[in-house]
Amino acid sequence: MITDLDFQAPSVSDCSTSRLISVLKEAGQDHEFYPTTDEIIRCLVADVEARSESRLYSWDDRKLTSVLDIGAGSGKVLRAFRDLGKFTTLYAIEKSPILCQRLDSEIFIVGTDFWEQSLLSKQMDVIFCNPPYSEFVGWAAKIIREAGSKVVYLVIPTRWEGRTEISEALKHRDAEATVIGTFDFENAEDRRARAVVNLLRVEFKGDKDDAFDRLFDEQFKELNAKFSGKKKGGDEGDNEPERIGADNRAKMFSALVPGGRYPERMVSLYNDEMDHLRKNYDLVGQLDVSLLKEFDVTPKRVLECLKARLKGLRNAYWNELFGQMSIVTNRLASKKRRKMLELLQRHAEIDFTVSNIEAVIGFILKNANKHIDEQLVEVFEQMIEKANVYNYKSNQKPFVEDRWRYSEEKPTHIALEFRLVVEHTGGLRHSYEFEKGLQENAAHFIGDLLTVANNLGFLCNTVDPRLAGRGDTGIKSWESGKVETFYMTGKDAGQPVLEVRAFLNGNIHIRMNQKLALALNVEYGRLKGWLGNGAEAAEELGDKNAAAFFGNNLQIGAGNLPMLMG
Repeated sequence: MITDLDFQAPSVSDCSTSRLISVLKEAGQDHEFYPTTDEIIRCLVADVEARSESRLYSWDDRKLTSVLDIGAGSGKVLRAFRDLGKFTTLYAIEKSPILCQRLDSEIFIVGTDFWEQSLLSKQMDVIFCNPPYSEFVGWAAKIIREAGSKVVYLVIPTRWEGRTEISEALKHRDAEATVIGTFDFENAEDRRARAVVNLLRVEFKGDKDDAFDRLFDEQFKELNAKFSGKKKGGDEGDNEPERIGADNRAKMFSALVPGGRYPERMVSLYNDEMDHLRKNYDLVGQLDVSLLKEFDVTPKRVLECLKARLKGLRNAYWNELFGQMSIVTNRLASKKRRKMLELLQRHAEIDFTVSNIEAVIGFILKNANKHIDEQLVEVFEQMIEKANVYNYKSNQKPFVEDRWRYSEEKPTHIALEFRLVVEHTGGLRHSYEFEKGLQENAAHFIGDLLTVANNLGFLCNTVDPRLAGRGDTGIKSWESGKVETFYMTGKDAGQPVLEVRAFLNGNIHIRMNQKLALALNVEYGRLKGWLGNGAEAAEELGDKNAAAFFGNNLQIGAGNLPMLMG
């Protein structure tokens, strides 16, 4: 089902804009891709920076930090915001899977098909859009009506002023539109066009929830009319549908079998719940006003309840989907795992659609694979001590411990011995401490080393009970100097992967499986750019078996996810 996640455009990451446009056309994904010009971006960034410094758009004295680009293309505008050094949270809505692949890993995709997205839940500081010009009126009107930000910037043709949809949207939000520049694409550096455009700044006078509040007022006119004493209007609602709410959600989730159509079935359940929710809130507006007042039901209470229910519903479905991705999160070391899970939880309010699921999974895989490589380097470098390493065959440079530890100069072209003494990760808790066992950082380190081993193909239990708690309970079986052996699983079950001795002085002694040490050295050298191929690895490390481990560090693809297979 998720075929786009596996699509790799030829040389897209390095190709010119003209080649990229050709690739997009060949794939049927050229959705009027006209990158914003450098001139427009400079004007945009200067205006945002000036108004940010004046705190015109701050909430609770906080500075602007988040920006959403709708139709982000290859991320050109978002990179400009990132380079300001102030915008730490970058979001994109982009329909083309090819362009999504070009987005930097820190850019979070919060939607794909623009018309499927509700901007009401996307609370950003700044929203920018350079829409397809054949649809600019509809795009601009929807963005203005739904934007959950203080300011929106639009790059739209100069004829926008005569369009009723846009003027009505501005009136609906009580918004002020200001032209801050007029430009053309005649000499655009990326893709030329006969288009004269305005860079338009749209400012909203209400708070961030103003769009939701105004939409609520429109859709619940009956309820508002009753409490304001006006005559009720509208048709009779449907009978209450069969209950689909949270009471049965866990049962419905458990009945889903992971497979190729899992996302579609999840979205179908979500849409059923959304329909149920909408119909029930419609019915509230049809109740007698005296009865509503008796139960202390007011439009304000209904509005707050609706916001909470919508947020909870999205969170429930995204969290269930994320729960099916343990094959990804279990491959991450402790810090990377926490970072990934926190990131997912923070963005669980994205509209729950099939195309958004594809985009989010693509984002997760891209970042997970980046983290898997980074954590190998980090774990390796935790073990670098003078007594723990040896030089590559071609490296005659002496290891100077003080120089690299306390300066920017790091040792290069080195490999780890399989017997190690690690002095800076913590050991056992002292006898006078309430909790016995490993210190928290020691437990994390051993767990992370096991995770790296697992990713290199040395299958083992990365959540071994002896590491349980990791700072909460500890396992009392650990004794100073006593060997604890961690074994491989699967076809190599029973073979040691690590032998560990922890001490009260804070040191840890490790004896790695020799093949694991070799694999770790090969992949560290590859990731650092010191080893270019397997033959070079065998030569530099002095072991003919090294070539077999070149490129062995795990990379996860959509085909590895059980929920998408079948």
